[in-house]
Amino acid sequence: MATVHHWSGLEAHVLRRALRMSVRAFAEHLGVAVRTVSKWDKLQAATEPRPDTQAILDTALARADAAVHLRFETLLSETGRSSQAGTGRRVTADGPRMWEYESWTDDLDRTVVALSRQNFDFATSLLTRWINRWRPLELDDKGLYLFARSTALLGDLQRDQGAVLGPLSAQHSYAGARSVFTQLDIPRRVAQLDLSLAVVAEMSGKLEIAARRYESLAVDDRLSHRDRARARLWVGTALSKDGNHDYAARVMLAASREFENLSEPDDWSVAHQKLALAHRGVGDLGAALHCIDIARSTGVTDSPMQRVRLDTAHGHILLSDPSTRDDGLRVLNDAAKLAARFGLSHQLRSIEGIRMTTKGASGPGDGEQGDRRVTDIQRAITEDQRQQAKLIWDFHQMHHQVRPCDVAIGLGSHDLGVPAFCAELYRAGLFETLVFTGGPNPTAPERFPCGEAVHFREHAIARGVPAGAILLEPKARNTGQNITLSRDVLAAAGITPETVLLVSMPYMERRSFATARKMWPEAEVICASEPLEFDDYLKSIGNEKLVTDQLVGDLQRVIEYPKLGFAIEQDVPEDVHAAYESLLAAGFDSRLLKP
Repeated sequence: MATVHHWSGLEAHVLRRALRMSVRAFAEHLGVAVRTVSKWDKLQAATEPRPDTQAILDTALARADAAVHLRFETLLSETGRSSQAGTGRRVTADGPRMWEYESWTDDLDRTVVALSRQNFDFATSLLTRWINRWRPLELDDKGLYLFARSTALLGDLQRDQGAVLGPLSAQHSYAGARSVFTQLDIPRRVAQLDLSLAVVAEMSGKLEIAARRYESLAVDDRLSHRDRARARLWVGTALSKDGNHDYAARVMLAASREFENLSEPDDWSVAHQKLALAHRGVGDLGAALHCIDIARSTGVTDSPMQRVRLDTAHGHILLSDPSTRDDGLRVLNDAAKLAARFGLSHQLRSIEGIRMTTKGASGPGDGEQGDRRVTDIQRAITEDQRQQAKLIWDFHQMHHQVRPCDVAIGLGSHDLGVPAFCAELYRAGLFETLVFTGGPNPTAPERFPCGEAVHFREHAIARGVPAGAILLEPKARNTGQNITLSRDVLAAAGITPETVLLVSMPYMERRSFATARKMWPEAEVICASEPLEFDDYLKSIGNEKLVTDQLVGDLQRVIEYPKLGFAIEQDVPEDVHAAYESLLAAGFDSRLLKP
């Protein structure tokens, strides 16, 4: 229970509010004059009750029930008084009590259910009410355990929303939870967090690192038999993503047999979904379709996440055969709509990567031949060309120090990493107003039927940005219009910003900066993009040639647009220009300006 060491009118006023009493009722409750309570309310910390009245207040607080104590502590913390240092501590709260632990535990159970249904807003509210309430130093071992569980579940939520790396990410939350469980000396929980961190490594494109971690955890006695089998399955997942499909299929098959022996039907279904993709990778479409049919008929149907994963895998397999290509596109479109509805940005990015990889890749012939063509396109870049592309990638990055700005503008594109990163920056408090700009996407109109800005807005809202904080500019068809029309939208809302945070795709930073400086010279422009390394971005898109074409195309615009009056001139280093010329000569030219 809270203890007040020295009462002032402020603490007395807060106690009255916690008791939910009027001034007159509180005066009668204490046996003091109404004018005395009114004086406390008016002067608050500037007045102090007499010693005998302080004793009366002590008794009133001690006799109050637990709900009143909770309200008293919460209201007092909001005033900042309980943490002030003066002549000494005025109020002591001895941390959460057992009845609160019970409520906390109940909320964690509800969070697990909410996450299984991808109800992210509800899960967020359940977790933050406890995580933001206490610091770990204020908690005993029971409280620390609940705090660590909450932080680990927050990591699951961030992972499912695609926030994998950065200060507000799954990686950060998992590392924090792991530290607390290590302090509590709970090896099983530590190992489970190690497994979660390996998943983060895989999702961020560090496939070799992830596979090694999975292999180690697959024989780790700290984990349950089921978790070890999952680790073995995920070894196969990482290997398959890295192109080693044949060996991956053997590893996954062994894991699926373990799940069968353990009587884990859901895991067994997931294993067949992943096994299907491995068979697709080696060109055995018959086996791939057989496995995906098993997964679809036995998988969990009430989880939007799993439905999206199943449909994505099914669509990917259908796209590999020219005879079922249209069916594959239809299945992927349905998966993308469901993923967008629930804010599953990582799945949306995977779907976009599949679409880009297979666009125009299939032709006449059997499914195996079509699949090999896809693989050729994915890998149609030499190591020298990769190094040249990375040089251009580094040049496109402005390397600005992100800081608070008056507004942010999310530039429309095919990349849902833009609204996801905008949401992360908004939650970090870097701006209060966000503009999404962009009309129909010229390269993927079927993906954003309502236009880039509209779908970016939906995605950001699903990631926790209030609808009232977002302005829409749904007409822009190029970067210059992105800037000028966004400025007009802000002006119409009565906003004239001095500092603007431009959020774009990673390789679009320099072109965006040069365009903004030309079109909006009075504004200070800071550029930002999702913090991805070049190799990680290549793997996330899944098509090295396409990414290289885009890098070359954007550099051409950086060079040519100043001559047309669209942007300020940028100094292109000699080695970057040489890499550009070399890649042009090698045929990386599909994204060049039309003559």
